[in-house]
Amino acid sequence: GSSEQYLSAPTEVHWAITNKCTQGCSGCYMNSQATADSELSTEKLKQSLKKLRDFGVFHVALGGGEAFLRSDFGGIVSYCEEIGLVPNLTTSGAIIGDEEIAICKRMGQINLSIDGIGEKYNINGRHGNFDQVENSLVKLRNAGVTVGINCVVTRKNYDSLQEVVDFAAKHGLNEVEFLKYKPSGRGAIDYDQFSLTQEMIKTFYPKLLALKHPAEMELKIDCSFIPALVYHKPKTEDLEKCAVSGCDAGNMLLSVKSNGVFAGCSFVDNDDAEMVGEIKDRWNTSRHLQKFRDLTKNAQEPCKSCEYLSICRCGCRATAKYYTDDFFAPDPECPVVHEYRNK
Repeated sequence: GSSEQYLSAPTEVHWAITNKCTQGCSGCYMNSQATADSELSTEKLKQSLKKLRDFGVFHVALGGGEAFLRSDFGGIVSYCEEIGLVPNLTTSGAIIGDEEIAICKRMGQINLSIDGIGEKYNINGRHGNFDQVENSLVKLRNAGVTVGINCVVTRKNYDSLQEVVDFAAKHGLNEVEFLKYKPSGRGAIDYDQFSLTQEMIKTFYPKLLALKHPAEMELKIDCSFIPALVYHKPKTEDLEKCAVSGCDAGNMLLSVKSNGVFAGCSFVDNDDAEMVGEIKDRWNTSRHLQKFRDLTKNAQEPCKSCEYLSICRCGCRATAKYYTDDFFAPDPECPVVHEYRNK
């Protein structure tokens, strides 16, 4: 069959504008270091942002590394505003002074990376100071900034997710997004210590539905959790209502590394090292993006016969590649795939 339809431009770009970060967390999927290896100059970065905007991108989610470690970060945010790109930010929250708050006030959404509360803050191999982060959070909220939490779910904090949600509610945050721990960057090194067990993946959806939270606070999940949901055979329209979609790489989503190389997703490398400045020419011709678009066409069993194939798109590519080294393999952590293989 022919390839699926995909958008004429991604609506959202996730851009790690620096790889510099002083925290050295063991699970860092970017493998961030205290010294930046390669990052685009201010000028190159602005040129590439302009090309994305001209191409039709609306949102750019900036992150790192730690974006605040770029001295030109304020200028980058101003430039996004100037050309009509909405900038959002993911940050550790470790460096939030007056200058940083002023920058945050000009952005759409700020998400802090928090995997545990209090003494559980460093539970996933994070290196940081919880009190300092909570302090930053209070400062941001007092300044009227819209703040959410990105929480990476592992076997170590799986039983403390309600605490994270309660903490978010206490501070009047607007969202908690649960991200599945990925075998990417440093995250691949001790993956078996952090990865969710089959039992956890099978119980994640009911657990998510049981989390108590204020109505005005949204609970979100990243696309790699879709297999955990479809295992429970939810109604397709319920999934669509929750805006739940599987892997959107090369369609709605594009990711960019600090050196300007784009990929379908932040967790899978583009071996052709194509630069984001050439996105207009490469969007339709990139072999790397084409692989993501061909996922359902190349689906293997049990995905091929699964009623959720068009939503789930064979699960997470980072996980599939980690276990099988085959880009098109069914996600081995999907309970349906797991049961099929053990039959």
